This record gives sequence, C-alpha cells and structure tokens, in this order.
Amino acid sequence: MSNKQVKKDVVPLRDAAILAGWIAGIVLIAGLVWFFTQPTRDRFTVTAVNQVLLQSGDSRRLLAPVPPGALDAKVSRLGSWYTVYGLPEGTKAFLFTFIAEGTFFPCLAIVTPGGNVTEFIPLNNHGERVFRRISPEVLRLYSRRIVGAEL
Repeated sequence: MSNKQVKKDVVPLRDAAILAGWIAGIVLIAGLVWFFTQPTRDRFTVTAVNQVLLQSGDSRRLLAPVPPGALDAKVSRLGSWYTVYGLPEGTKAFLFTFIAEGTFFPCLAIVTPGGNVTEFIPLNNHGERVFRRISPEVLRLYSRRIVGAEL
C-alpha cells in the first residue's frame, strides 16, 4: 500500500472524527448552559406565573422551586414543583403542560400535603376556554399521574 492510499483511507475517518467532535462540543456547551442558567430560568418562570395569577385576581403566589430531593419518589417529574404563598404549609404547586383537544397549554395544579390535587389553574386564555370542556375523568387521570397514585 502506498503512502498516498493510506492518506485517502484516513481522510473519511478524520472528517468523521471532526464532525463527532463538533457535535460533542455543541452538546457539552448546551448542557453547561442549561445547568448554569437554571436559577435564572426558575426566576423567570416564577415571575411569569405570578403575573398570570395577579392578572386573574388570585392571591396565591409561587415562591421557589422544590428541590428534587425533597419530593416523594412517586410524584410526577414531567413538570416543575413549587412552594406556594397564600396556602397552608406544605401545599405545593405543580406547573406542567396540559394536553386537551389536540392543543397544549400551561397549567398549575395545587397539591395538598396529603397528596391530593385540589385545583387545576390554566395559565392562558386558550387553556381557560378548553378547560371548561374537559371531562372529570380526564382531570382525575391527570391528578393520579401528578401525585403518583397507584391504580
């Protein structure tokens, strides 16, 4: 095999390694940005939800995210848990995406210390309109999924 032939065989491997390096670098940077901006994203989320609650005349307010270690192992992780001002101690709010009639909208579920969902609060106008038409069975299904109830 000539030296020229070896170089031809190495070029595709080198190009693939460079592409893999770029992809790994982008994933690493995205992961670091995601990790280090968590407090800022949490602050913006709390502010946005509290503005919606204020505009709707609700006196309750989100305070801070609940650390994952402070949550029961069976509760849903497909959203964000927050402490709530204006409700009894230990009551938490679960912020998640509700799916109904083929659309998505942000929703807040109020969960008692005993693990019961007492209320769903849609966080936009579209959600409020759609929420009126959702059956109680679907709401019970969401409630069970949020608190991790055994069927």
